Amino acid sequence: MKPFRFLYLIILIGSLNLVSQSQEEYDIEKRQTKLEIILRMQDTRTIHDGKLVSFLTDADPIIRERTVLAFGSIQDTFISNLLVDRLMNDPEVKVQVAAAFAIGQTAGSLSKEGKQKLQHDLIWTRLERMSHNPKERLIEEIGKFGSKEALEDLILRYGNVNPPVYIHGLTMCIARYAIRGIISKEAVHYLLKYITPVESVSWQVVYALQRIGDHAEIRGELEKIVQLYKHRDPLVRMNLATLLAKVKDDKINLEPLQKLADFDGDWRVRVNALKALSNYDLKNKDDIVRTFRRSFFAGNMNIAVTALSSFGNTGLEKDDGNQFVKETFTALEKITVNKDDEYQWQLQAEAALALAKLVGKNAITFIKPSDYPQPLLQAQLLTAMGLTGSPEAAKTLVEYLNDSKPILYRAALEGLMELCKKNPNDGNLTNGAYNSCINALGVKDVAVISAAASMLGDSIFLKKTSVEPLLETISRLHIPDDIEAIQEIASTLGKLKDMRAVEHLKILLRQRDRSIVLAAASALKSITDQDYTTEIPRYMEPIFTDYDFKFLHSLTDTVKVKMETIRGDVLMELYKNIAPFTVMSFLKLATQRAFYRGLSFHRIVPNFVVQGGDPRGDGWGGPGYSIRSEFSPLTYETGMLGMASSGKDTEGSQFFITQSPQPHLDGRYTIFGKVISGMDVINKIQLDDHIFDIKIIQ
Repeated sequence: MKPFRFLYLIILIGSLNLVSQSQEEYDIEKRQTKLEIILRMQDTRTIHDGKLVSFLTDADPIIRERTVLAFGSIQDTFISNLLVDRLMNDPEVKVQVAAAFAIGQTAGSLSKEGKQKLQHDLIWTRLERMSHNPKERLIEEIGKFGSKEALEDLILRYGNVNPPVYIHGLTMCIARYAIRGIISKEAVHYLLKYITPVESVSWQVVYALQRIGDHAEIRGELEKIVQLYKHRDPLVRMNLATLLAKVKDDKINLEPLQKLADFDGDWRVRVNALKALSNYDLKNKDDIVRTFRRSFFAGNMNIAVTALSSFGNTGLEKDDGNQFVKETFTALEKITVNKDDEYQWQLQAEAALALAKLVGKNAITFIKPSDYPQPLLQAQLLTAMGLTGSPEAAKTLVEYLNDSKPILYRAALEGLMELCKKNPNDGNLTNGAYNSCINALGVKDVAVISAAASMLGDSIFLKKTSVEPLLETISRLHIPDDIEAIQEIASTLGKLKDMRAVEHLKILLRQRDRSIVLAAASALKSITDQDYTTEIPRYMEPIFTDYDFKFLHSLTDTVKVKMETIRGDVLMELYKNIAPFTVMSFLKLATQRAFYRGLSFHRIVPNFVVQGGDPRGDGWGGPGYSIRSEFSPLTYETGMLGMASSGKDTEGSQFFITQSPQPHLDGRYTIFGKVISGMDVINKIQLDDHIFDIKIIQ
C-alpha cells in the first residue's frame, strides 16, 4: 500500500469515529433534554399540553420507560388506555413492566364501572398475550384496585394450573387484596397449597396469610401452618407470629409462640412473637408471663421495649396469678420509677405506659413527669398519666399547657383526652379539657393546633361552639408549614356539619396543595352531601420547585452516602434515576445546608421503621418546603430508604429505613435508596439517638 493511501485510510477512520462520537453525544444530549421535560411535567403533575403523552411512543426506550413511570406518580386516569397500549405493544419488557406498575397505581381512582371494564379486559384478554415478567407484575398490580370478582377470576385462570405458574404474582396479588380488606375462599385455598413442605414455603405466602388473618380455612390448617416456626427464614417466622396473633388458638399456638419469643436467633421474630402473645388471655399462664419479664431485661433494646409495651396490652391484673405475677408488676413499677437512672429512659417510658394501662388509677403514684428533664420521656409520662384515668392527673396535665415547649403541650392535651375517655361522666373534667383545646388553637405551633383540632372532632368534645374558633384558626395558617393542622381542622369541620364552614372550605378548594384540597372536598361533602371532586383542578402549580438540572446531572446514577450516627456508620446508595428530585433534595439538605447534622431519630417502631430527619425532633418538622412523591416499581425490602409524608406530595426532610419487608408501603411512599452496609447499626438505633452527619462518599 502506498503511503498516501495509508494516510487517507487513517484520516477516514478517524473521521468516522468523530462522526460516531458526535452522534452519540448528540443522542445523549437529546435524551437528557427529553428527560428534563419529563421530570418537570411529572413534578408539576401536568399532562394537559400533550407533550408528556407524546413521549409514550418515543423511539428511545429509556424515554418511554421514564414517561410511563411518571404517570405512575401523576396517577391521572385519563391516560389509562395509553398505559394499556404500552403494556401490550411496547417492544421493551422494561416498559411493559413499568406500564403494569403505572396501571396499578392509577386504576384505583377509576369509577366502579371503569375498574370493572379494565379488570375484565386485562384478565380475560390482555394477560393471555403477555410475556412472563410483565404478566406476573400485572397480576400483582391488579391486587391494588380489582374487585373480589377479579380476584376469583385470577384464581380460576391461574390458580390450578399444573405445573404452577406466576406463584409470586398471585401470592402478592392476594396479599394486596387482603390489605384492602378483600378476601376470597378460593384465594385462601390457593395459599394453603404452598404451606408444605416447611422448608419450601416463601415468606410472601405467610405474609399473604397474615394479612388475611382469622379465616375458617386457615384455622382448618393451623396445625400444619404452626410448624413453620421451625423454618430457616426469619421472614417466614416473623410473619407466622403475626398470623398466630390473629388466628388465636391457645392449644396450638402458644407453645411455638413462646419458643419464638424466648429463643429465636433473630430479634425481629422475637418482637413479633411478643406482640402476638399479648393478644392472648394470659391469666394463669405463668410461663408466658415469665417470658415477658425476662424480655423486659433483654440486652436488645427492641426486644425490651416491645416486651414492655406489649405487656401493657395483656389486660392482666396484679392479682391475676401467683407471686410471680405480682413480682412482674413490681418489676414494671421499678422500671417506671427508675430510681437512680438504673434503666434507660426509653424503657422507663414504655413501662409507665404499660403500668397505666394495666393498673389504672393506682399507677399515678409511680408516674412523675417533673422529675425528669428528657422532653420525649416527659411527653410519654404525660400521656401515661392520662391513661391512668385518675382525676388527680388533670392538675398536673394542665400545668404543661405552656407553649414554650410544644412537645409537652401536645402530650398534655393528649393526656387530657385519655383522661376524659376514662371519666366520661365527669362534666367538669370534660368542660375543662374542651376549653383547653379551644385555647390551644391560639398557639402558634402546628403540632399543638393539630392535636387540639383532632380532639375537638372527637364525639366527647363535638360542639357547635367550636366552629368559629376553628374557622379563625384556619384563616391564619399557611402552606406548607401547617398542612397537617389545616387537614385536621377541615376534618373536624366536616364532622360538625355546620353551614358556616362552607365558604371557608370552598376557599381551601383553591389552594395549591392537593392534600388540602382533598380534605376540603371531603369536609364539604360531609356538610352539604354534595360531591365537590369535580371542582378539584386536574392541574395545580406546585408551591415549591427546584429544577437544578446542573446539580442533578452532576450526580452518578447511584450515589453512595455515609450516615454517621452515635451507634456507628451506615452506608446507603441513593437512586437518582428512580427518585431524582427526592435524591437531589436530600443531598442538598445534607451537603449545602448541613441540615441533618445533629438531628435525632424521633420514631422507632421495632421491626418496622427507624425514622429521622425532623429538625423539631417530635415528628412535626420539615425543611420549610414540600416536594412531590416519586413512586416506582421498587418494593420495601429490608433496609429500604423511604420518605415520610402526611399524604401524597407532602414529603420534606423526614426519612425512614425499614427493618424488614413492608409491602403495604409499596407505591405509597417514595423509595429513594437502600442500606448497603450497616443494618446492624440501624437495628441498634434508639429513640432520640443523633445523626452526626450525612456525606457523599463518591
